[in-house]
Amino acid sequence: MKFTLYQASRKGGRPYNEDRLAARQSNSSLLLVLADGMGGHGHGEVAAQLTVDSLCQRFAAQARPSLADAPGFLLDAIYGAHEAVNAYAVEHALPEPPRTTCVACVVQQGQAVWAHVGDSRLYHFARDRFLSHTRDHSMVQQLVERDLLDAAQAEQLPERNMLYNAVGGFMLPDIELADPVALQTGDVLLLCSDGFWDALTPEAMLAELRGHALREAIHRLMDTAEQRGGPRCDNLSVLALRYGPEPEAG
Repeated sequence: MKFTLYQASRKGGRPYNEDRLAARQSNSSLLLVLADGMGGHGHGEVAAQLTVDSLCQRFAAQARPSLADAPGFLLDAIYGAHEAVNAYAVEHALPEPPRTTCVACVVQQGQAVWAHVGDSRLYHFARDRFLSHTRDHSMVQQLVERDLLDAAQAEQLPERNMLYNAVGGFMLPDIELADPVALQTGDVLLLCSDGFWDALTPEAMLAELRGHALREAIHRLMDTAEQRGGPRCDNLSVLALRYGPEPEAG
């Protein structure tokens, strides 16, 4: 399995970074995971770290060398992370459990499958076009889906990042699982927190990914997102994979 992988994370204009991300590989399988701790509930960075650690530990135990059931792994692993976060809250006598988003992807046998909770996204690009991104689990997105708001109106609302679904907390997370997708040479899978995607269109991402090697493209996109976010820019993190060899720029 040939691929290029690059990751980057910045705290933006915040005092500290609550995003966590990781990639783990066996001989024939790869796990990508990103979590964005929800600071409004306190200890968001702890929830994010526990989530990433929980998924990586489970992957190391089960990917021998590949996962027998990648979709089932993602569901079990994210539910397991939810339990780990809540157990931490009990152990440390917190008034309520911390919370985090999570987006995770497994790549093996020429396919990718992903799952997410919250508004950290996975974007899927072909070599020359944007294909899809995950659906945000936010109150504003629900209004858009009910035709009570259009996308342009939703972008202007300060409540657009208020979530109804998270890892950690009193409610079991509603994990959204995608169907497995066959990967083609040149495809890019890009996992990111809302501090990144909120400032960038898919078209802007694609232009950089087509025009530059993965490392340079991600740096340029991070610079743009951070600049547009301004002094109050949220934490911004990206974990990107280009399937197959790096193409020539252009």
